[in-house]
Amino acid sequence: MHSPRPEIPSYRETYFIVILVLGFLIQLTSLGFGRFAYTVLLPSMKTDLGLSNTLMGFFQVGILAGYLLFAYLCSIFAKRWGLSIVVAVSCALAGLAMMALGFVSSFSFCLILAFLVGSGAAGAYIPLVPLIIGWSSVRWSGGAIGFALSGTGVGIIVVGYLAPFILSRFGLMGWRYAWIILGAGTLLVALASFFLLKENLSAMDMQTHQNTRDFTMKMLYRDPSLRNLLIVYLLVGFGYIMYGTFIVAYAVEEIGLSGKEAGLIWSVFGLFAVAGCFFWGMVSDHLGRKSMTIVSLLLLSASILLSILWKDKTGLLISAALFSFTFNGLITLIASMFGDYIPISKIGRIFGISTLIHGVGQAAGVALAGYLKDLTATFVVPFLLSALIIGICPVFLLSLKERKGRR
Repeated sequence: MHSPRPEIPSYRETYFIVILVLGFLIQLTSLGFGRFAYTVLLPSMKTDLGLSNTLMGFFQVGILAGYLLFAYLCSIFAKRWGLSIVVAVSCALAGLAMMALGFVSSFSFCLILAFLVGSGAAGAYIPLVPLIIGWSSVRWSGGAIGFALSGTGVGIIVVGYLAPFILSRFGLMGWRYAWIILGAGTLLVALASFFLLKENLSAMDMQTHQNTRDFTMKMLYRDPSLRNLLIVYLLVGFGYIMYGTFIVAYAVEEIGLSGKEAGLIWSVFGLFAVAGCFFWGMVSDHLGRKSMTIVSLLLLSASILLSILWKDKTGLLISAALFSFTFNGLITLIASMFGDYIPISKIGRIFGISTLIHGVGQAAGVALAGYLKDLTATFVVPFLLSALIIGICPVFLLSLKERKGRR
C-alpha cells in the first residue's frame, strides 16, 4: 500500500523546482559520490589495507551486485511504501555505508559496505525517474530528467577535486576521511528528502486492482516499442562499458600519455556528462525522443571510433568529451522514452527491470573486453566491437512512433 496521500503544495510549479533540486542533489551524492568515488580512492585503500589488485577489483563488483539487485527489488519496495520513501531511505543507506567505509579494517566488511553503497545508489535513482515524470509531463520530462541526472556528472567533478585535496592533506589515511565526508554529505541530502520529497499521487494510475506483474510481462512480450527499447538498453550497456572501463588504460598503454594526462580524461568525463544531460533532455522535448536518441547513438559510436583513428592526446580528449556528452544524454533520453510509452504507475517496475538488463550487458561487455585485450594485446579490438554494437542500435528504434501528448 502507498503511504498516506501527501498534501500537495498550492503552487505546483514552485514545488516542482524543489523536486528537481532534490533530484539533482540525490544523484550528485548517492550516484556521483557512491558509485564513482572509489575510482579515485581505491589506490590509497589498497595500500593502507594491504590488499591485492584482484581483491580491490571486487569492490567494484560489490557495488555493481548491490546496484543490480536493487534495480529489480526497489520497484517492489516502492509499491509497498511509495516512491519518495524508497528514494530517501536508499539515499540514507548509501550515506551510512560510505561513512562506515571510513572505519573499515578488513576486506570482508569492505565488500559488504560496497554492496550496500550500490544498493542505495540504485534505490535512489530508479524510483526517482517515475517520481519526476509524475510531476512533469510526457512532453517536457526530458529536460526535467536531464537536469536531475546531471547531478551525477557534477558529483564526479566534485570527487575529482575534493578527494585528491583530502588525500594530500591527510596522507595514507586520507581515503577514510574522504569516505566519511562524502557519506555525511549524502546523509544531509537524505534528511532533506525525508521532509521535502513527495510523489504526485494525482498523476498515478489508480487501477490498483490490476496485477502489476501480469501487466509488466504482457508489455515485455507484446509491446514491440518496449521490447526494442530494452534491446537497445542491453546493447548500449554491453558496448559502452568496453570503452568506459579501459579508456584510461588505453591512453597510458597504447597512446603513451602520462598518468597526469590520462587523469585529465576523468575530469573531461564529468564536465561533459553534465552538459550532455541538459542538452539531450531539453532538445528531445522539442525535436522528439526517437530522432535525438538515434543521433546520440550514432555520435556515441563515432566517439569510440575516433579514439582508434586519432591516436594522440588531442584525439583522445575529443573522443572522451564526445563520448561522455552523448552517453549521459542517451541515458536521459532512454529514461524519458520509458516515460513516454509506459503508464506512470508501471514505470518503476519496468525501469527497474531495464536497469537490471542494462547491468547484465555491462557485466558481459567488460568481461569480453578484458578477454579480447588479453587475446590480441590491444584495446583496438574491443573498442571496434563496442562501436559496432552501439552503431547497430538505431535499427531497433526505426519502428518506434513518437509520443508527444501531455500526461
